[in-house]
Amino acid sequence: MVSFFCLISIIILLKYPKLVQNNSFYNHYIIFILKVLFISMFIYIFIYNFSISNYKIFIISGGFNLTFFHVLEGYLTRKILLKDETKT
Repeated sequence: MVSFFCLISIIILLKYPKLVQNNSFYNHYIIFILKVLFISMFIYIFIYNFSISNYKIFIISGGFNLTFFHVLEGYLTRKILLKDETKT
């Protein structure tokens, strides 16, 4: 579920590369904040509702997903920006 949510931003970047060109830092910042809020909310609700005693695996998994997909999104953003720079 968390990975799917993180993939949504990457799919949007691939589908609409113009979003990267228009104030890319602001768009990247908003997507990052939404991912952090969603992942932390998902982990909290899952741990709280199911009373899981070994909660560390969920926190580590959420942190790994966030880091991996954030780096992947940054790589794609960089690739799109460099591709557009070479065209001009």
